[in-house]
Amino acid sequence: MIGLALSLQVHAGHNYYDQAIKLMESSPLIDTHVDLPQIIRSLNRSPLEAVSQINESYPGHVDIPRMREGRLGATFWSVWTPCHELVGENPGLDFNTPTSAVRDALEMVDLIQNMIDRHPDYLQYAHSSRDITEAFDAGKIACLIGMEGSHQLGNSLAVLRIFAQLGVRYLTLTHTCHSSFASSAGAGAPIKKAHHNNGLTELGRQLIHELNRVGIMVDLSHTSDETAREAILLSKAPVVWTHSGARALWDHPRNVPDKILRLIGDGPGQNKGVIQSVFYPPFIGPTDTPGANVSRVADHIEHIANIVGKQHVGIASDFDGMYASVEGLEDASKYPVLVAELLSRGWTEEDTQNVMGGNLMRVMDEVDAVKKELAAELPSTAIWEMRTDLPAVTWGGLGQAYFPLEVQSIIAEKYTRHDEL
Repeated sequence: MIGLALSLQVHAGHNYYDQAIKLMESSPLIDTHVDLPQIIRSLNRSPLEAVSQINESYPGHVDIPRMREGRLGATFWSVWTPCHELVGENPGLDFNTPTSAVRDALEMVDLIQNMIDRHPDYLQYAHSSRDITEAFDAGKIACLIGMEGSHQLGNSLAVLRIFAQLGVRYLTLTHTCHSSFASSAGAGAPIKKAHHNNGLTELGRQLIHELNRVGIMVDLSHTSDETAREAILLSKAPVVWTHSGARALWDHPRNVPDKILRLIGDGPGQNKGVIQSVFYPPFIGPTDTPGANVSRVADHIEHIANIVGKQHVGIASDFDGMYASVEGLEDASKYPVLVAELLSRGWTEEDTQNVMGGNLMRVMDEVDAVKKELAAELPSTAIWEMRTDLPAVTWGGLGQAYFPLEVQSIIAEKYTRHDEL
């Protein structure tokens, strides 16, 4: 294995793997995208009955023993429900037909909360960079919550605000499907464009501001290029890509093109966000022999860093959300191999610590600072323009019996259609 051999090799008497272990024991490595909750839900009729099992060998890429072996400092558990076509639902072209996504997303949050609560010796809930540090210093894995796809919001900013109260720390604007908020890059094959510009809708623009206001990071993985560009220009806070690669190294629509990367950095007018490099083979490439490996992941990290700066890149596996990881990073026990790879390429310990998690924690702090700046602002009143259920005049029941007479009169005056009109 090319990447693994490089990482474990002793160069001029120096063992980079041992150096990586020491570094990871002093600074947290933060993986911004892990899908273990979906594995638990997919394998069990009653998922909560299975949360105790993750402290032993568990199917897939992730369990507590392997995370501890891999010196993982913090993880974002993903709240993800499939796009409608995978579960036989259809929200319609106006996105108004109800689906199970909001219910299922709430159940995923509940599952994650119970995962953390069931393993207090090893896992600790975190919401801020300070929480991550406190958990790490206590010898525990900090657990944060990310949400993958605005199709789980039911076209409602109110639902977003509830998820913020439940601890969601980032929202991926789309998954592989379009939503009433934004346009997606799809799953890889060409996808029919959505909305007038294949970017954000007006409600999506309101979503960006609301995310800033409630302190949820704007995640641009999975989005169309135009969605990403508009979100970067609109966001008052740094944005993130929680699991993406560099399109210049492997031409896949899920990867970030250089023209978008150039909007990120410390220069005038740039957004100070971070791109977390993924391990998924079809995004890393090549797909033939010898195939995607840890060395190629490091290539993506370095390409991104060469454009945006080493202060704007990080690490994200997508473990348990893919059929296999790249060679050398097969599961959660292998994080040190990537850290050793970077050290062997001449990355300083300080730069490596920033890639491991320092850069993301800086973004989290800046997002929190923007939330504080916007604290006096009222919630957005925007609703999806295609909704037909508001005002809720049918809630009065038969003969409007559930409404006071005064309310009935107002409804009759304002909203009842008269034949003569």
